[in-house]
Amino acid sequence: MNIFGIILLSVSLGVVPAPREVHMGEQKMEERYASKVRYVRSGKLGPEAYELKIGKKGVVIKSSSDAGRFYAEKTLGQLVRCDQLYLGTIKDSPRFTWRGFMLDEARHFFGTEKVKELLDMMAEYKLNRFHWHLSDNQGWRVEIKAFPQLTQIGAIGCETDRNAPARFYTQDEIREIVRYAAERHIEVIPEIDMPGHARALVRSIPEIDGFNSTVNPGSEKTYEIIRTILTELSGLFPGRYLHIGGDEVQNKKWMDLPEVGALVKKEGYTAVQEVQNYFGRRVGAIVASLGKEVLAWDDLVVSGIPSDSAVLLWWHTDKPEVLKDAQASGFRTVVCPSRPMYLDNCQELNHKYGHKGRIQYFNTIQKLYEYEIEETPLVLGVQANLWTEHVHNSNRVDFMVYPRIFALAEQAWSVNRDFDDFLRRLEYVYSWMDTKGFYYYDARNPDRHPEPSCPNIK
Repeated sequence: MNIFGIILLSVSLGVVPAPREVHMGEQKMEERYASKVRYVRSGKLGPEAYELKIGKKGVVIKSSSDAGRFYAEKTLGQLVRCDQLYLGTIKDSPRFTWRGFMLDEARHFFGTEKVKELLDMMAEYKLNRFHWHLSDNQGWRVEIKAFPQLTQIGAIGCETDRNAPARFYTQDEIREIVRYAAERHIEVIPEIDMPGHARALVRSIPEIDGFNSTVNPGSEKTYEIIRTILTELSGLFPGRYLHIGGDEVQNKKWMDLPEVGALVKKEGYTAVQEVQNYFGRRVGAIVASLGKEVLAWDDLVVSGIPSDSAVLLWWHTDKPEVLKDAQASGFRTVVCPSRPMYLDNCQELNHKYGHKGRIQYFNTIQKLYEYEIEETPLVLGVQANLWTEHVHNSNRVDFMVYPRIFALAEQAWSVNRDFDDFLRRLEYVYSWMDTKGFYYYDARNPDRHPEPSCPNIK
């Protein structure tokens, strides 16, 4: 008997993420019967839960929803690939409701085909939130019909070539990706970063420039433009959330803006942080008026945004008190600390092109897998983020994402986790990825897929 309750003498199932409860013997079903599936609706199961029963001549899948049925089919597909159709039952449900992955396409753009490939992998391993970072200093990547200059001007350039031709998603392409994700039970959440990280925005619409890659938080014109942009986005993304950024705001010159001076006088503010908090509340109110909820980085914990209308992503590993403050204030929270959940960080000591940080920290697969998350009613789940300063093409995406995303999937889904057993099951995943041609980091044989280099900024 191993950690999954599997009644097998010498076999560890190849399923990733590990199911919650497995009861199987050593006798196998013939593979030709694997396609004979009977579906049963059961209101007793949770919204993403399922029961998978493998008999001698067929399979029964119980679920209360299409999502549960979908995840059961993914588990069944892995069992077929691993030749492990043992007679018995799997009872499964997720650890967290939020199982997320973030892709930054503002710094480098990858396109529809790569995004769909990532969505397929997310679905295969039961991840369900795709956080899409579509604007930053380096580029604006989504068509807004009210402001064509955002893509005519703001989409020019990337992290490694500031003069690269404009690249962005048309609204039709956005709709197609959202549709594709929904078929796989993945919610797509767009992020427009503000008031900082906004150089591409203010380069396109200079009248709202607030200096140092920020927007002007004292100008009513700023809020008119933001409302127009978010209204168009709301129509493109039918999900529950709009992400409004809020991190790393270079606000030191705001007090030099006459509009901010007028705001400070009117409101009686004494510090620039109060102005930033005002901005967060104003934009949060716009999001609420569109029938959405705010998603934002944990920097907004002090903004005064109502906690019942916002979800915060805790990323400050070195500031655990921020997570505590967020929950004490009643904010639902997604855990995505930069250490170890940032996939742009180097994986090993000899890797050259990812982030290492001031303390030479490496986000290894084991650190991500074994990271302790305190489960509280306000912790919705976990997310890994791929920032792309040093990720410029498809091979580099694969190298940084795989296999760490599988450790994330098990963190997010599985109640019973054991790293050594995970590595054994990962062998089946490697074999499958080899058939698909993924350029993943292979710690077993690092020379097999050498680290792709990333060019310097031009």
